[in-house]
Amino acid sequence: MAQAKKHILPFFIPHLGCPQQCVFCDQHKIAGQRPPTAEQVAQAIADLPVGQQADYDLAFYGGSFTALPRERQEYYLEPARQALAAGRLAGVRVSTRPDCINAEVIELLRYYGVDTVELGVQSMHDLVLERARRGHTAAQSLAALRQLQAAGLRTGVQLMPGLPGESLAECWQGARRLLAERPNMLRIYPTVVLRGTVLAQYYQQGEYLPLTLEAAANITLALKMLAEDCAVVVIRMGLQPSDDLAEQVLAGPYHPAFGALVQSLYWRHKILWALCLWPHTRTIYLAGRDISAAVGHRGQNRAYYARMAPELALKHLPTAQNLPPGALLLRQADGSDKLLLDEDFRQKWQPEKELLK
Repeated sequence: MAQAKKHILPFFIPHLGCPQQCVFCDQHKIAGQRPPTAEQVAQAIADLPVGQQADYDLAFYGGSFTALPRERQEYYLEPARQALAAGRLAGVRVSTRPDCINAEVIELLRYYGVDTVELGVQSMHDLVLERARRGHTAAQSLAALRQLQAAGLRTGVQLMPGLPGESLAECWQGARRLLAERPNMLRIYPTVVLRGTVLAQYYQQGEYLPLTLEAAANITLALKMLAEDCAVVVIRMGLQPSDDLAEQVLAGPYHPAFGALVQSLYWRHKILWALCLWPHTRTIYLAGRDISAAVGHRGQNRAYYARMAPELALKHLPTAQNLPPGALLLRQADGSDKLLLDEDFRQKWQPEKELLK
């Protein structure tokens, strides 16, 4: 039975605990918030909807939580511990650096009820990590992930395609190495250039060229499919949009609906692949829930389909019929039907060859 999706009660601690500032980072611009007080955390927990508190996870994002002094970690976690004991929270999650995980840290987290830790891995290539001024290695990322898993904690990892010095193929290869460890969750944040960062200086001096939106969507889709093949849930694609963040983006593949773009790209490739197999298709029937993604953001996918099948029509499947999730029913010129299941497409299509060109 599928587990019900948790609600998140997020708190941002911009840069707290970070031993240095990475070339791409300005958490104040990304989060747009000041660090909370313990009283604010406790009040937010108390304000959760009555009867629904057990559906919420408290989360600390934006800094390196386990790099904070122990007293500061306890300061933030004590309200959570009390709420967990009273049944007013489902769990607690924190984000941190791979080089700030050890047995003592894990013991502290478990005592206070933390059950999920997200690691800012960003890349699995040491030279890329060095250029980004991350201050840790790929080996430390793997070691931290294994330590957390051995302690029974749920794990999340973050990757940043498009960092200086890393090709799409290298990003893909590193992700394969990381996801083979089977973390529970993955966030994919294609690198964007924020004003005032070191990366902005590199960009303005002509020393860094960010990914195009198309390239970022391509590598994100490839990573998403790889993760899903490894039973890793992708919980975020692209930065959380906000008006403040949009104003701070100098360059790079930022889009307020980036995740939707990636989903539309997947459908585009699936339909084009189906049209190659069955070039006499005149109508494709889809479940109503899939039409928007198949058409694409602002209908942009239609132009791609028209090049291969000018008379093609995309239609809702009649309500009296059912299609499995992600399936296509392709009606041929002679009136016969072909059914393409999503799993058939995924088994035969090789995203790394199509998307990492």
